[in-house]
Order: sequence, then C-alpha cells, then structure tokens
Amino acid sequence: MSTSITSPITVADPTFTGVSKFATGLQQVLSRAVGIASLPLNSLQAGLTNLNEHQAALQNLDATFSNLQQSINNLQSTVDSGVLSARISNGSVVSATVGNTAIAGSYSIEVDDLGSWSTALSVPGSTPVTDPSKGGITNAPSLNLSIGTGPGTIPTLITPASSSLQDLASAINSQPGGQVQATVVNVGSTASPDYRLALTAYKLSPDVIDLVDSNGADLISTSTAGNPATYRIDGTPLISSDSRTVKLAPGVALNLLGQSTSGQPTIVAVQPNPAALASAFSSFASAYNSAVNALRQQHGQAAGVLQGDSLLAALQNTLSRLATYTNGTAAGSLANFGIKVDQTGRLAVDTSAFTLAANQSFSTLLSTVGTSATGGFLKTAADLLNRIENATTGSLPSEESTVSSQIAAQNAKIAEAQATVTQLQTNLTAQISRADAAIAALESRVSYVTGLFATYTGANNTQSNGLQTL
Repeated sequence: MSTSITSPITVADPTFTGVSKFATGLQQVLSRAVGIASLPLNSLQAGLTNLNEHQAALQNLDATFSNLQQSINNLQSTVDSGVLSARISNGSVVSATVGNTAIAGSYSIEVDDLGSWSTALSVPGSTPVTDPSKGGITNAPSLNLSIGTGPGTIPTLITPASSSLQDLASAINSQPGGQVQATVVNVGSTASPDYRLALTAYKLSPDVIDLVDSNGADLISTSTAGNPATYRIDGTPLISSDSRTVKLAPGVALNLLGQSTSGQPTIVAVQPNPAALASAFSSFASAYNSAVNALRQQHGQAAGVLQGDSLLAALQNTLSRLATYTNGTAAGSLANFGIKVDQTGRLAVDTSAFTLAANQSFSTLLSTVGTSATGGFLKTAADLLNRIENATTGSLPSEESTVSSQIAAQNAKIAEAQATVTQLQTNLTAQISRADAAIAALESRVSYVTGLFATYTGANNTQSNGLQTL
C-alpha cells in the first residue's frame, strides 16, 4: 500500500529592507508580482491535495477488501480443520483429533493398558559426579547405544564432544531419528550430589536399553523394560501400539489418556460441526458489511472523491456475486443456509437456520462451500478477490500505483514551480533593492541641494516646496 509525500508551498513572504521614502510602495510591487507568479503553484497544490485524498480513499478500500479476502482464507482454514468434531463419552480415557479427511462415524474403544516406556540409569562414575558439565561416567571417545537384543538390533554410535555427562546427553539427543531421550539426574543429596545419565525410550515396547563404551564397558546400572499399549476398537481382539497416539480412522487420531473400566467402552462420535462454519461465515459477513459501508461512503450527496470511478462498480459487482452465490441449484446457495442480504443491503447469518440446514444435509453444505482450489463458494470468492487484491494485477493495487505515480509527478511540478517563484522573488528583490538605493541616493542629493539653497536665501522651509516632492 503506497503513501504520498506532499510538498508544501514554502515561498517566503517577499520582503526587503528599504531606506527610501518609496520603500512601502516598492514592497507592494514586489508582493503583487510574487503573488501573481504563485497562482499556478497554488493550483498545483490543490491538485496534489485532491490526489492525496483519492489515494487515501483507495487505501481505505484496499484495507477493507483485504480483510474480506482474509475472512475467506479463514473460512478455508475452518473447512480444512473444523467441519467435523469428535464427541467423547469419557474424556478421561481418550481425546481425539479430527482432520479434514475424516468422515462421520461412531466408534467404541476400551483401553486395556496404557503401556510404559523402557528406562535405564547409568553406572556411577569412578567418583560421584558432582558437576555434570565436567565429570562423567567414561573417558572413552565413543559409545554404542542400543535398544533391544534381537538379531535385528543395530547399535547407534555416539560421539560426545567431551567426557562430561552433559555432553553425553546432548550427543544422544542430537541423533537423527533418535530412539531415546537422555537427561541428567541427581540420585544423591543436595549436599552430596551424584549425577547419572537417565534414558527413556520414545516407543512403548519391552526392548531394554543398553549403553557400552568403545572400551567394552557396560555403562547401564539398572534397566527396566517397558510394554506396549493395548486397546480394543468396537470389541475387536486386543490391539498393541508402541505409542499412546493411535489412528482410529482416516483423519481421526486418538490420544490414550487412561485405562477403561472393564466392560465400559468409551464412545467416540465423529459428527458434523456446523458451529465452526457458522462462526467463520459470521466473520465473513462482518468483513462483507465493512466493504459495503466503505463503498457507500463514495456515493450519495456526501460522496467521496472516488464518485464516478468505474472501480466502484466493479467492487460492488464482486460483493453482489459473493452475497448471492449459488452453484446453480436452490439447495446449493448461501441463502439455503441462512446467509442472506437483509433489507439494508448488509449480509446476515441466521445461525439457527444455518445449523438446521447443515444438520439436515451436511454434505450439501460442504459441496456448496467447496474449497479455494477445487470449486464452490470458496473458489468463486478466492478468484473474485484475487482480481481485486493481487499485488501485481489486482484492480485496487494497480489504481493505487497509478495515483502514486501521479502524486510523484505532481510533487515534481510543485517543486519546479516553487523554484521558479523563489528565483523570481530573489531577482525582483535584488532589482527593487537597487532601485530603492538609487532613489535614496537621489533623495539625499535633493536634501543637500535644498539645504544649500535655504542657506543662501534664508528660506529654511523650502523643503515643503516642489523639490520636496521629488
């Protein structure tokens, strides 16, 4: 969004310090000449003011329609993530995440076991490690970390920056696709600390954790095997999982939070969520009405500077097409879902009618809304607003750019005219100053001659005669 730079008229008040008795008259001549020369400059300044007002009006429309475009983007985000939601009968057992590929359905789940992670604690150092940034459990330059003991187990080579416990933990945690989380823990007292390396597997499994240095020394003091989580879906046999986040269905993931009471499954109902869409459409309606108000400021008796601009008709046509969208059928229109233009010309969302229509035919609603990429209302809205707001080809940015260029050109004309007037003033001031000095010199001579004449004739009041009028 461009901004203008106004060049104010800074021609100084034309004055000079005259010494003759005609100085006031000469000052008036100078002021009148500079005033006449400044008339084009004042006209240029008035034109610049009009251009600035034109640009400000365009910028206001730009901001308004940009907000309208953002409301369409927000509606698309809602379609992507919020058209379905999960209702859970027992939130202490599971929580759910519903994505845009989910479909409506109902499921039951019984969590038999939340599972546990394998853990391990390192051996003590040759002397208790009281400062994990300095002390460690081995001086070997490298170590092998492994989880499990089966034939397919491949140790991970660990090469810490130093022998300290902190550097060892950092080296383990920096492994790409790491299998364990390493921390440093004090198993001693505050007065007599004894820091060890604590390891926790990322997956729920019975695989034990082992750590051996390059000298062959086993650095694990205690190791506890974990176990997988187990659960049943709709009464199926037990399902094992190495994570507490499980995929229930396409687009539906569950987080296992607690163990079920025997014989009491938790019901997960994935169902339409019209409230999220109604809220997004209400935000769209608010942005739409702001655009309507902005356009109305340019019409009527108190019309703005854009009155008569063909751009206004194009913007109004865009709003009309958005508010009355239909895919060609009565069922596939915004009006069918309670989104209508009221008697004042503003868009209103009847949330009760929207919810009722959405619950009756949610699939029709989704088809009507569509997406910005494939079709439906969102595609139409995205295309229409892109024609207005595209930074390169959009009608509003293009007209703003044109006005900005005109403002720059007008500023250049003002600067040129101002320089011309300033130079004229400088030249006239110099000429008038010389004329004033010449007149003052003549006045001085007249006074001198008149004085001599009075001395010889005794007529001291002759200065009031004809010579004085010179």
